[in-house]
Amino acid sequence: MNAKQLLQYLDRQTLAIADLINQLDEIQVVFNAQFDAFKARHDTELDRLTDRIASQLHNLSPELRAAIDDRLPSEQRHLEERRQLVKEEYLPKRQQAADELLRRAQAELAELRALNPELDRQEEQLKIEKTQLESHLAELNDEIRRHSRGIGTVLHFRAITRADRERHQVIGKLDMVNQSLYTVRHEWESRHQQMLASQAKLQEKWQLETIAVARLQTELDQLSDAAGCDDLALRRTIRHVLDALKEPQHTSDSELDASLQEMIELNIHTDTFHEGLASVGGMIGLLRGINNGMQAIRQSVQGLYDEQRMHSAYLKPLSFNLPARVEAFHKQWPELTQRYTDQDEIGNHPAQFSTAVKPLLEEPLSEANISGVFEDLGDMLKQATAAW
Repeated sequence: MNAKQLLQYLDRQTLAIADLINQLDEIQVVFNAQFDAFKARHDTELDRLTDRIASQLHNLSPELRAAIDDRLPSEQRHLEERRQLVKEEYLPKRQQAADELLRRAQAELAELRALNPELDRQEEQLKIEKTQLESHLAELNDEIRRHSRGIGTVLHFRAITRADRERHQVIGKLDMVNQSLYTVRHEWESRHQQMLASQAKLQEKWQLETIAVARLQTELDQLSDAAGCDDLALRRTIRHVLDALKEPQHTSDSELDASLQEMIELNIHTDTFHEGLASVGGMIGLLRGINNGMQAIRQSVQGLYDEQRMHSAYLKPLSFNLPARVEAFHKQWPELTQRYTDQDEIGNHPAQFSTAVKPLLEEPLSEANISGVFEDLGDMLKQATAAW
């Protein structure tokens, strides 16, 4: 095939891979939604059974009791380490941050209060100056009017000229005073609005830090209570053991046995969800990597094609022999896309999805095969340009 045909072929394959990625994205969305709902059910049952086991340790099988006893010391150490961190690091830092925010807010208020009297003094001084200038202006206007009656304009020409010149000077000073008044008032309003906005932000941050301090203090109080801390360590231990339970347990309580069996089934189903999510995420990442590689190959071919057209008088037309492995590799996309069209059905069976994906990753989408495909494409480009 020529360069233009190869570009069209590469475009078709990248679009086909993109369609498959979109199908798998939808499956991932369904998996996540299904898993969120399932996880809520799992955790509710885990919490309920943890409370029950905590009050029925005497009914447990020796194996289950031993697992709890083995885990309990590490949980106790963990809680003690957490208590030390909260007491010596987390709580002091949060309290310090809250105190600093309060100090900044108070400093801003003090700065504004200090500015206010100064601006007030400037405003009052300007008001007095304005009143004096306005009074003087009125006197000059009256003088000009008196001297301008009848033939007064002629008789008092020099006096009128002097008064008019002074009048314009007063008007100029009044404009400057009015501008200064505007500046003083505008500065106050601007600083006041800035302070209000800053205070609001500081208040919000201070509230968040105060809430964090309160929570950490509550946690520290709980961890500092020996009896309460022992109970918490026990419940955390039981929860961890139950969450990892995969084998059937037999106790002296048949109802408890049934609850434990339900927990085991929920745990196993959790694992299948994790496998499904990992499989679909791995497939999406792998396909995106393949598509990125295909786009890089396309850019190389496009560059060769452009060069061929630019120097057509000197370069012979390119001819590409598509390797058989490359052609076989790209024939799989339509079938795979069709396989994953029913996202809701697939989303209900994560284990089946993982099982179906495994052979793909072991053969057609194996690292060795993908590397071979791109090596073949690279060799194809070299062979096509060997005559240049």
